[in-house]
Amino acid sequence: MSAMGGIYNFNGAPANKELLVTLGNRLSVRGPDGGREVLFKSIGMAYRAFHTNKESRLEVQPLVSHNKHVLTWDGRLDNREELISLLRDDLHGDNTDIALVLAAYLKWGVDCLPRLIGDFALSFWDPTLSTLFLARDAIGCRPLFYHVNGERIIWSSELAPLLDLAGVELEINDEYVASYLCYVPEQNLTPYKTIYSVPPGNLIILRDKQLEVRRFWQPDPNREIRYRSDADYEEHFRELFKEAVRCRLRVDGPVWSHLSGGLDSSSMVCMADQILQAGTAQASKLETVSFIYEESPTSDEREFIRCVEERISRPGYHLPDDENWLHFPFQEDPFLSIPSLFHCYARRYKQLYEVMRRDGARVLHDGNGGDHMLWSSMVRSPELVDLLSQCKLFSLHRSIQAWSQVLKEPYFRLLKGAVRPILPKKLQAVLHSQSNLPGLFDQKFVVRVNLNERFGETPDIFGFRLPSSRRQSSLLLSAISFVAANWFRERECIEVSYPYLHRPLIEFLIAIPFEQKLRPGETRSIQRRSLKNMLPEEILRRKDKRGPEEAFYRAFTREWPKLRLMFSDARVCNYGYADARALDEAFDRILHGQKTHTPTLLAIISLEFWLRSLEERRSKIRYSSEILEEQSITEPLGACLSSTDVPNINQSSPL
Repeated sequence: MSAMGGIYNFNGAPANKELLVTLGNRLSVRGPDGGREVLFKSIGMAYRAFHTNKESRLEVQPLVSHNKHVLTWDGRLDNREELISLLRDDLHGDNTDIALVLAAYLKWGVDCLPRLIGDFALSFWDPTLSTLFLARDAIGCRPLFYHVNGERIIWSSELAPLLDLAGVELEINDEYVASYLCYVPEQNLTPYKTIYSVPPGNLIILRDKQLEVRRFWQPDPNREIRYRSDADYEEHFRELFKEAVRCRLRVDGPVWSHLSGGLDSSSMVCMADQILQAGTAQASKLETVSFIYEESPTSDEREFIRCVEERISRPGYHLPDDENWLHFPFQEDPFLSIPSLFHCYARRYKQLYEVMRRDGARVLHDGNGGDHMLWSSMVRSPELVDLLSQCKLFSLHRSIQAWSQVLKEPYFRLLKGAVRPILPKKLQAVLHSQSNLPGLFDQKFVVRVNLNERFGETPDIFGFRLPSSRRQSSLLLSAISFVAANWFRERECIEVSYPYLHRPLIEFLIAIPFEQKLRPGETRSIQRRSLKNMLPEEILRRKDKRGPEEAFYRAFTREWPKLRLMFSDARVCNYGYADARALDEAFDRILHGQKTHTPTLLAIISLEFWLRSLEERRSKIRYSSEILEEQSITEPLGACLSSTDVPNINQSSPL
């Protein structure tokens, strides 16, 4: 996962070379494998490399064409063979990913973006159009942030240098905080006002001081895949899942994979092992890593982890995780640029990165997205709502009978549950918020940011017709929000990849009938059926997985003396996000062995960590400013970038 950034002056004035070099140097922490800056009059780009495959070592970035097009690319192309066959005459023997992207643009223009399958972020300058393009892939695995005013845009894959060099105030964006506390961080925002994120699946076009945000990818709401038999669906799933894992094994060195013992991580590991055994991947080996709990048996998954290790005939790394929760990362790190749930167990990932570094590993496979795309919850099926909305009453009656028997729920309760999703959206939001919004937030904040509706289901933005498809779309958007927040990147220099969010796999899973994913008595139906000959029987039979609650409660009790001191002057309360009395009551329940809303508490505690880190950052900036004033230095490096005039920002439809 490399780093990049740049500057573009709208009025044609030369870009600030000193500022560009400073930006490049700040990016070196993320990209230790070299790089350079390129400057052409009003446009300048910087790049620092983090090599993960053989082809990337052949790249020279920023890449400059004969006509002075400039491209920086942080990514991995998964459909290389297809693109090479289409662009062979335009490549001139250079088959690196970035050469393929440049050739694709020169052939198809921005219409090339939907053709690029893989994880990527890019910045591109087209001198013939005097236009700057910024883009991220459909899932947002690689970050890209920007600040724009009336004079220029400055962008970076890292927030911290952008905050410094753009010369902006560290003002908190409450809209982002609200979305973060609902576990779905806004994809186009950051925690800071005037600093934005390129949304996943979107293209930023900047021309003539006009900034346009244009979506270039979305799932097709009208596409349907219908086969005659289950076997056809299973074969298609296996092919796509195998490809999702295989292309992420294009790694120059070892690949590590998170193994929790659940169905997603186990499938990912067993498929990767099968591919490596067949000799059809670039990676040198596969290692698994599992977090284990000696003190918290209801959180420990070792019995299932060992089943997978026996299947692949290789033990993995077991990292004890009991002592890694609820430490105070802001005391160890210089600055936490974003609020992140990972702050609550920062030592876990520090430990992980250290053992990976000793093994020479730079790539970690993660199973996020599997729950969202394959349907892991054994609740009444959204298919019931589909049948009701289509007035297929006899089929609805039979399905309710089947689900009633499996769930041991009364027939009419299931019928009532099928009715609610087709009620008007406002009424749905009221019903959902009344039963689900935790009472830990400050009520003025709840009203100001409309937290009741935010805490409900993420609305479908793609225009799906059936309720089950809208629900699947909502889950996809939640998965994208989680991945696009790039919490892994906050901790260390590592590339994290998500096979279950492979774009062709997503498009397939959204287009197939819902009953292929969830059937009475069987969650993840297509996954279990497709991989039954590859997975251990113990994994195939699993109906649930163990959560981290016990580990969290034990850690909370252990760290309570420090937490009590911190929350006696809680920033989350001072800033008006959380209710002090409600927090005290929640803490008291934990200390007395009672369960509470764990995800929300984790989000609030991690927000407290970030707010304190932000205050410390502000204090250092004020101190530095005072020193500069004493030395009669009146114009800091970013002063020329402090204009508040913002160009028009337009939203438009997909290309």
